[in-house]
Amino acid sequence: MTQNPPVLFVDDDENLLMGLKRKLRGKFDFDTAVGPLQALEKIKAGNKYAVCVADMRMPDMDGVKLLAEVAKLSPDTVNMMLTGNADQHTAVEAINRGHIFRFFNKPCEDEDLIAGVKAGLRQYQLITAEKALIEQTLAGSVKVLTEVLAQLNPAIFGKAMRAKLWCDTIAKQIDYPHPWELGLAALLAPIGYVSLPPEILARLGDEKPLQPLERDVVRRTPEVARKLISNIPRLEQVAGIVYLQNRNFDGSGFPAEGPLGTEIPLGARVLRIFNDLGKIVESDLVVKQHFDELRHKPERYDPELLNQIEAILAQEDPSYDKVAHPTGTEHDIYLKNLRIGDFLLTDIETRDGHILLTHGNFVSEIQIQRLRVFQELHQFHEPIRVRRGGQGPDTPGREVS
Repeated sequence: MTQNPPVLFVDDDENLLMGLKRKLRGKFDFDTAVGPLQALEKIKAGNKYAVCVADMRMPDMDGVKLLAEVAKLSPDTVNMMLTGNADQHTAVEAINRGHIFRFFNKPCEDEDLIAGVKAGLRQYQLITAEKALIEQTLAGSVKVLTEVLAQLNPAIFGKAMRAKLWCDTIAKQIDYPHPWELGLAALLAPIGYVSLPPEILARLGDEKPLQPLERDVVRRTPEVARKLISNIPRLEQVAGIVYLQNRNFDGSGFPAEGPLGTEIPLGARVLRIFNDLGKIVESDLVVKQHFDELRHKPERYDPELLNQIEAILAQEDPSYDKVAHPTGTEHDIYLKNLRIGDFLLTDIETRDGHILLTHGNFVSEIQIQRLRVFQELHQFHEPIRVRRGGQGPDTPGREVS
């Protein structure tokens, strides 16, 4: 069996701690901290403890507050407290709140303390064994789901992988409480697509427009995803994030009923941004122009969060470097990747011969919005050729009716 981490004894009386060292030497591995602040420093420094035994009455912070902090910093640690008779009511309340496994009356007999600590060590073994079992189950279940998704549609799985990388990049900087949950939610976000007919799934993978009835079918997939993910231990929060990933900041979107604004879970607000960002980013390069396009639909996103994510992810696009490329750079792109200010080198033309924008002009914001509407109704010749950056007149493209 793997050896337990040591037991930590915390007291502001250094002489008492010295006495404990003499009495308990050889009984189990242990460490001491003179006062609560030193104890927290040790834990924050990365020291692991199976059991923490703290005195109730200490300066700077009492035992109840200390052990509440220990529970946050080291959830697996089993907490115990030494109390006098006058403190028993407070100690019982702490036990009821779940911070403390057991308390000892002072003065405490050596045999009682040793027996209590050994019980705490057994409790720690139970906690960590159960946690290991859950984590193994979790890892196996997630592996199965991601393999199903990868085989179902590699293109959709690839976008989910990219969204996960974005989540991993921003999680700590936006103070996300459990970063692993956010990354996993991004990876499993499309898992509800397992319920879709192959033809709808193919259209989604190719980012082709959907018919109204097809869109209604897709709108039901978050509920399918929630049910699948909820069956996996410890993934209740992930299931909730995936369920609300298409809920807009103003309450529109789907599901139709649910929270609004900042009441929407932070993870779901992040995925709402990344779901749309993934549709317009053509490579690994995320630039300011992508976020400018997202802002055309302000009802969808948390504005402060959008600004935060832009500050973290957006890079300078070398295409717009006028020193390195004074005449700009040419690109073959799909219409979904068209940006404001792109200079058209070819016409934008539907497959039935209707020219929407002519070559030789710069693209405006209004024209991109109009183009997005047309894309829902028509198929276009793609890719088109554009020039980005460089010098030139700020002339919008000429529309042909």
